[in-house]
Amino acid sequence: MAAASSSSSRLRVMGGLAVVAFVVHGGNHVRRGSPYDLLWMCNVAPILLAAGCFLARPDLAAIAALWLAFGTPMWLLDVATGSGLILTTFLPHVLCPVLAVLAVREMGLARRAWLKATGALLALVGVTRALTPPEANVNLSHRVWAGWEAMFPRYDRYFALVAAAAALTFFVLDRALAAWLGPPRRGDEDGMTRGASTT
Repeated sequence: MAAASSSSSRLRVMGGLAVVAFVVHGGNHVRRGSPYDLLWMCNVAPILLAAGCFLARPDLAAIAALWLAFGTPMWLLDVATGSGLILTTFLPHVLCPVLAVLAVREMGLARRAWLKATGALLALVGVTRALTPPEANVNLSHRVWAGWEAMFPRYDRYFALVAAAAALTFFVLDRALAAWLGPPRRGDEDGMTRGASTT
């Protein structure tokens, strides 16, 4: 009982920090006049992470972890190639990946997390395509990323490649996390690779 209470407290702290990251960085986007940027995958992930921590939902925490593991290197590449740097972006791209991994370790890895992360990402792209301006190209939902047009003259092929790369990355990371956490122990909840109570 004490271990369960301690785990719950840790999850609440992680969830609270994820909320702070979203509010601070999201508020900065609103202040800058670009509220649509809140729908970028890495900006939605902290909300999924917070919900996963508060509701003890390993699947939501796992989706957040996989999204951030894919999105953060893309953000670093964008910064390295001359994109402007918003200081608050370190909250979702540095703090939240650490929190997400800790949350997955605490609750266990949901089964087929990579597939859930892929489906959720495709759904998010559909939402951003419907709700955000084309010029913002949030989640690459409207066109080829600037500078890649010569290599990918057709958007459909470009998006298919990005989606496949995301799914493959999610799968590899899912397997890596499962190997790190180890096999489930007797008594773990169905649907998790390993739960916090077993550590």
